[in-house]
Amino acid sequence: MADRLGQQLGNYRLLRLLGHGGFADVYLGEHIHLNTMAAIKVLHTRLTDNEVERFRQEARTVAHLAHPHIVRVLDFGLDEMTPFLVMDYAPHGSLRKHHPSGEQVPL
Repeated sequence: MADRLGQQLGNYRLLRLLGHGGFADVYLGEHIHLNTMAAIKVLHTRLTDNEVERFRQEARTVAHLAHPHIVRVLDFGLDEMTPFLVMDYAPHGSLRKHHPSGEQVPL
C-alpha cells in the first residue's frame, strides 16, 4: 500500500486515509479549485493499455447509477495507470462502522 497522503489525483488533493481493503484504499480528498470534499478510491492495481478502455466504460456505467443506497461516483481517472474513482463523501462513517459484520442492515 503506497502512502499517497498529500498527493494530487486529478483535481483532488488527498488529505487523509479513510479506510483500506484488499482491492483499494479510500482517502478523503479536497477539490483543489472548489474546496469540496470527496472520497477517492485508489485501486491497488495498475492497468495495462488494453484494460484502460474497459475501466472507462465501467466507470461511466457506475456513474449513471442513482439510488439513495448507492454512493454516487462523481469522476474517475488514472494516475500512472493506477485507476481511481471520486465518490460522494459520507462524513458520518462507513456502512461497516454503523452495521458491523453479521448485523442486518435495514432497507
